[in-house]
Amino acid sequence: MSAAGGIALMSALFNALRERVEVNARHAVETFTNEVSEYQAMPPAVEDHIGMYDFAVFIRRRSLDLAAASLPLNEEDLAGIGAIGRQRAEVGLSVPSQQQVLGLHTAMMVREVHDVTRPEDVTDLLRIVGWLGIQGVRARSAYLRGYTRGVGTARVLSTRLEILARALLADEPVEPFVADLRLAVQYHVTILKTARPVTAETQAEVVAGFAADRLPVTWLAADEAAILTPGNHSNARILQRVRHATALIGQPCGIGSAEGAVGGLAETLAWAREASRVAPPQDRPERLPEIKDLFVEMAVAHTPAIDGWLRSYAKALATGPDLVATLRAYYVNDMNRASTAARLHIHPRTLDYRLRRVREVTGIDPGSTAGVRLLSATVARTLAMDHYAG
Repeated sequence: MSAAGGIALMSALFNALRERVEVNARHAVETFTNEVSEYQAMPPAVEDHIGMYDFAVFIRRRSLDLAAASLPLNEEDLAGIGAIGRQRAEVGLSVPSQQQVLGLHTAMMVREVHDVTRPEDVTDLLRIVGWLGIQGVRARSAYLRGYTRGVGTARVLSTRLEILARALLADEPVEPFVADLRLAVQYHVTILKTARPVTAETQAEVVAGFAADRLPVTWLAADEAAILTPGNHSNARILQRVRHATALIGQPCGIGSAEGAVGGLAETLAWAREASRVAPPQDRPERLPEIKDLFVEMAVAHTPAIDGWLRSYAKALATGPDLVATLRAYYVNDMNRASTAARLHIHPRTLDYRLRRVREVTGIDPGSTAGVRLLSATVARTLAMDHYAG
């Protein structure tokens, strides 16, 4: 059946969607403007130049025409979508803003179909959603490929790496962004979570700082960076790079890491994020906190009753001189007295006094099995909560 024939035989669902194309396009533009900060600050002349409304109308009409005829996007369609992506890059819109726009666009297209679907439209509903699922991925890749081509020469490599990082973390196809970049089978995902938003200039500096090593790095939010390191790299090498990033950021970070295979990194990201949000902040990390180091804190954070119970111990520790910092150093140094005292720049007898004070105020020996389990979790939760509260 030809495309024209498919359009002529469109069902009530397709007709209802065609009648709402312009309304939905206007709503899409309003949503982008309200929810994407870079679009909020965009001068009217730039907004007119990039033709947000016209493209929103076009992509909806074209999608309906092709879905009705069960036809894929053709090369001309993909080239046009790529040209729009390139145009967005040329006016200076960032990778995070474009990722946000693409996510909003996909969600709105699906919601628009759902809003006008009746029970008797279920066959056509599945038909449209199936088309969007397959062709949406192709359109997204074409858009980002065009965006990459539109980025200024000095930014091409770091921007490609940033787009690659986001595609990997979302388990999306990465072929359009790889080209001469080497793709690993597994990646170590490290999340750096800050207490305060990081400026756009510093974010760009962090991403560019990893371009020489061709490592995928991106900012998932103004307070959250993701570094992807090939799984065959040593922990020492990864730690060196994370230290470089924290130095550029210029403030302590909650750090969490996890390793996973390409195609399953969305789940790896979720674990690394969870770990970063409960990890004690560090400005020059001595180790990379992983799930095995933080699983107690991760569980506690999702159990309010236990979290509240631990706070009673935190309050007790707050009554002594530097007890939280002392216990933190004590456990980081595997309860070695000499190393802990040196780390704190105090005499070992002063350390002994503080550890005795811990026993007095909590009733628990910090060197016992119970002490390690309970007090180390208390210290980690206290430091993490103070970090984000401050």
